[in-house]
Amino acid sequence: MKSISKQFLTDDQGHPIGVVIPYEEWLRIEQHLDKADHASPTLIQQYAGIIRLTEDPIIYQRRMRDEWA
Repeated sequence: MKSISKQFLTDDQGHPIGVVIPYEEWLRIEQHLDKADHASPTLIQQYAGIIRLTEDPIIYQRRMRDEWA
């Protein structure tokens, strides 16, 4: 992805509160977002029944998270 030149706005304590970008870059971002909004949604129904699970997804997720703890 192309880098965006930006300036950060901060409050009196130095905490970031906003970002300023050049208008031309904002227009490019809007075009990109607009294209993403109009993209055809993925129809997940076409994949129903294709994946066969060997265990409950929640149990699998918890087991995977426990490995990192």
